[in-house]
Amino acid sequence: MKMLAAAVAAIISATPFRPAAADESEPGRGAGLQGLIEGTRCFAGLPRYSHRPDFRLARVDGWKYRWNHRWIMDGDQRIGILNLWIGEIEMLRAFPPAGGVTVMYEMPAVHHWSTLQGPRITIVPQGTWSNRNEMAFLQDRGDTLRLRCTMELGGRSRMVQHFTLRFDPVLGYVWDCSFEMGTERPQRFEYTNLLTGGLSESREARKRFQKCIWVRRDGTLCYMYQNPLSMMQSAGSEWYDLPEGGGFVGFVAEREMNPFVEVLRSSPRSTLTTCSQWYDQHVFNLPPTRRGDDGLYHASAEYRFLSLPLPVAKELEDAARTMLPAGKERDVAGFRQDIVNDFETPIPAGTLYNGCMWGHSAYWDRSVGHSGSSSLRVRGGQEAKPVYGGAALCVETGNRYRLSAWVRTSGVKGKGAYLGMEQVFWNWTDKRASNRSSALTGDNDWTLLQMEFEPIRGDPFAVPVLAVDGAGTAWFDDVEFAQVR
Repeated sequence: MKMLAAAVAAIISATPFRPAAADESEPGRGAGLQGLIEGTRCFAGLPRYSHRPDFRLARVDGWKYRWNHRWIMDGDQRIGILNLWIGEIEMLRAFPPAGGVTVMYEMPAVHHWSTLQGPRITIVPQGTWSNRNEMAFLQDRGDTLRLRCTMELGGRSRMVQHFTLRFDPVLGYVWDCSFEMGTERPQRFEYTNLLTGGLSESREARKRFQKCIWVRRDGTLCYMYQNPLSMMQSAGSEWYDLPEGGGFVGFVAEREMNPFVEVLRSSPRSTLTTCSQWYDQHVFNLPPTRRGDDGLYHASAEYRFLSLPLPVAKELEDAARTMLPAGKERDVAGFRQDIVNDFETPIPAGTLYNGCMWGHSAYWDRSVGHSGSSSLRVRGGQEAKPVYGGAALCVETGNRYRLSAWVRTSGVKGKGAYLGMEQVFWNWTDKRASNRSSALTGDNDWTLLQMEFEPIRGDPFAVPVLAVDGAGTAWFDDVEFAQVR
């Protein structure tokens, strides 16, 4: 892959980066993903599709989704989902099915981040919903679709986004997007978010898109495995800032789709943050520093949402380099679903780790263990949850699950040391007694505690809890969360 690595360096060095103009209205162009695509060895051999799309929107059947969701159609084919409830564009495929076959995608029982069938970007950034939002379909049928979203953010602050769907003969379905915002105070603002189905999956056999690829501020093409130690947080701007004016981030490598967001132009510079639970990529603008003639601070960007063919994605993956930012090689305990967690070894840095990081009052005790020499220690009046980093545990309505652990206690008073389960989303405040095990008080040698529970309908995630309700200390070892029915 030396040829492609050289091409990466050449394209990035040739990109006419220049500082933003004094009024920040003429930023430089980004580090070109299109140039990298065309520079791959496989590009010339990729098929070219002669296809004129016939786009339209169709209402989703059923009371649950008919008001807030639309199928994105190409002729009679369902190729995407427009979620007007929380503002998302989900693409189900990159190209029309071959041979005239019709693929009948269906809405899941719960349409949620855990049940995405394909990649998605946000229409309405998180935290911006108000009663002054307006979505307008500027073109709802034909060879392109065009959507405009206008948001009044309070006072004179306003944001406008445009989304245009078209067909590219090599890349398939491509969304061309833009964002413009004027605010009364300078702020960093998330203008899009990239997530795809299977990315935050905690069950080993169902996890997809195990690598994130992006271009750093210094132009280095990097990848990282999905791992709670690899998140682009608190690692320095050279790690997660995109090059001046643009850059890209994406997930690889899967046979059908490899989703990317390419920032073509950005003013001010754009930056990335990896979510500590879903592994989605938040794309922000940095805060503008100067007011315009209208007295507002302005930010804008142009970007694409697309899927790379697998051969291209593999070549970029092979050309990228992996690294961890300074300070990320931490010696911390993890937790994985469907195995017995004995806490004898730390989370391996720099590799794929399909699990969570323990935090929130859990102390990794390397001197006390049930099956070995290590355990998790929780002091009185505290509870530990493995949601400090990494995906939450995935559950399904109708199944039954068991949480078990060996527990040792010293001087525990009050309601005692116990295991519990909390659900994350629609019922995250529900802490019913049925979601707790029996409790231990006083001094106890290693004792097996366990509990079973069935998820509340509509909530696809659960979090185990190791708790000491009262004074004293408890150690938890050989913790397991598994499906029993």
